[in-house]
Amino acid sequence: MSKPVTFKSCDFPLAGHLYLPADFDPQRQYAAIVCVHPAGGVKEQTAGLYAEKLAEQGFIALAFDAAYQGDSTGEPRHLENPYQRVEDVSAAIDYLTTLVYVDNARIGALGICAGGGYATHAALIDTRIKALGTISAVNYGQMYRHGWDNTGNPQDCLALRDQAMAARTSEANGEDTHYLPTVPEDRDAAASIHPDFGEAYDYYRTPRAQHCNAPGKMTTRSLAQLVTYDAFSNLELFLTQPLQVIAGSDAGTRWMSEELYRRAASNDKDLLIVDGGTHMGMYDQPNLVTAALSKLVPFYTRYL
Repeated sequence: MSKPVTFKSCDFPLAGHLYLPADFDPQRQYAAIVCVHPAGGVKEQTAGLYAEKLAEQGFIALAFDAAYQGDSTGEPRHLENPYQRVEDVSAAIDYLTTLVYVDNARIGALGICAGGGYATHAALIDTRIKALGTISAVNYGQMYRHGWDNTGNPQDCLALRDQAMAARTSEANGEDTHYLPTVPEDRDAAASIHPDFGEAYDYYRTPRAQHCNAPGKMTTRSLAQLVTYDAFSNLELFLTQPLQVIAGSDAGTRWMSEELYRRAASNDKDLLIVDGGTHMGMYDQPNLVTAALSKLVPFYTRYL
């Protein structure tokens, strides 16, 4: 079962769904997990699915919309500010600490796709995160610099900074907000570049997971912050919490999960590569979600 909640991140009221165990008792204290959605996603999609599944296993779980996105506030709409995204994770933890039925010493985080990168960055800063899990983790800046499957040329990002600044200048002088698609608009063309891109169309633009609050676009001005961003900075020093990394064997982004696992300072860390899993398949396909939960549930049970 779940209930709608709101909480603040800086001056932004954020909207979330708080998932509770079926036998929830407000007189007890529970371990809690913040579930962080992908870039361009919303709480009703994969973050909410994993939150619901974790609540079924006895955890409190919170899925929420990032600032500027979904039902949360912030203008311009669909801004993808990586630093605000990280702050939103800590704000979600702030909120959980105010709930008498949450044990403040047993709070974890789970991030999916770019949410995995943001949750990782949050864990570098916020030691209240006692256990970190990621699924199909993407370090968004690294993805722009090196490509979805690590075949890109970082020099290409220089032009993207200029594009972002041109959009800012135009908007400052009265033009409407400039946007870019974050989800392919032509499935066949996207799939010809990489199978993951075709599946992105399936996930976000068909009844599989389509949602009115996730239109598959972001502000052009977001590019400048994203291409210069590094969610994995200083993993070797600051990522000391227990870590469970999960990726599909066939995901173009698998390399980022492997790097996260390799570089993390955590003494207790594990990498699960799910055979046959794709990047978006890990979001919602029943057999792949079950495989992920088979690791996540005992992981959070042990460390929270």
